[in-house]
Amino acid sequence: MAAPLLLDLVLETATNPGTGSFTLNGSVQDRRSFASAAPGGGQVFYFADDGTQAEWGVGVLTVGTPNTLSRQTVTGTTQNTAQALNFTGTVRVYSWVSASYTPVLDGNGSLALRGDLSAQNGTLKTLTVTATCTVPGVTDWGSHQAASALDVQNRFINRDVGGGNLPVLNIQLVNAPTADNSLAYFQFLTSWGALAVPTNGNVSYQIRSYAQPIGDYATNGSLNTAVGNLNASIATKQPVGTYVTTQTATSGSSGDLKIEAANFSNSVNAPYLSGYKPDGSLTAYILAQLGDLPLDRTKKIHVFQVTARDKDRVTFPTAFGGNPDGIALTGMVNKIYHYNSYDSGGFSMGVSDSGDPQSVTVIAIGPK
Repeated sequence: MAAPLLLDLVLETATNPGTGSFTLNGSVQDRRSFASAAPGGGQVFYFADDGTQAEWGVGVLTVGTPNTLSRQTVTGTTQNTAQALNFTGTVRVYSWVSASYTPVLDGNGSLALRGDLSAQNGTLKTLTVTATCTVPGVTDWGSHQAASALDVQNRFINRDVGGGNLPVLNIQLVNAPTADNSLAYFQFLTSWGALAVPTNGNVSYQIRSYAQPIGDYATNGSLNTAVGNLNASIATKQPVGTYVTTQTATSGSSGDLKIEAANFSNSVNAPYLSGYKPDGSLTAYILAQLGDLPLDRTKKIHVFQVTARDKDRVTFPTAFGGNPDGIALTGMVNKIYHYNSYDSGGFSMGVSDSGDPQSVTVIAIGPK
């Protein structure tokens, strides 16, 4: 953050500012104005004095017609407060730095700072220490903090080797950003190239991949004999094919059926399933084909009785998927029954020559 500006030979007056911004009247004789010494929008140090009281701090200059100086931060007053004073009359406003912003050497020539040491744009180009520079311990190794000798001891690679030993310039752990794994390895960079060293996870993977698992292995002769016996045994077994699976009957459940065969090639009679009941007896079940069913699989039938008068609404036990294909009504002789105003949920009853309730059988067919 840039420091407020301290301006040379700047002095203006302001009239009746109260506790608000100073409206600057222009420079006094032989002095400069704030606007001629600083850019608009910049922070500047200021002192304000009306002859009986004074205030100092940091203001923001606004260049315009007229020029103004806001009292952004009041660092002190002659009333021992940090609040803007109520000025009336003519006030002299000039640029000067307060004691709280002034660095001072102590008796030993040391300089104590309340904040950061920075240069223009936040970068200190050169810092030369002639004796000892002590820095605090590192709190974030991913930042640009200075590291102390205590922190870096045994943390970084030492290139000072002798006796014919080759220094390692850099070490990287590859393919293990969060945990050891089969692809991880250490890469040591030397002057002649890189050397890869596997990690525990990598070594374990290679052992499992290339080593023969523990087991009782046969010799070639005994293995050949075993293979011959196995092939001979397989040859006597059921050939490869698609078979009906079976399920062993549950103890005590007399209704279970173990399927033996499904015959779909009978062109004279209907197809059937044959199998054994839990008691061992053989039985067969005739299967109905789709063409044998009395109703298309997309339809359903409602058959029910209802007692209703003429013009009563009759509701189906469950709604159809759309308007019914047909509705048939039967009841007492000598009565004519009809329906109207039908939809997927029901219809209106029509009964001739009677206002009394009638018991009617309803047969309705429609989509599911």
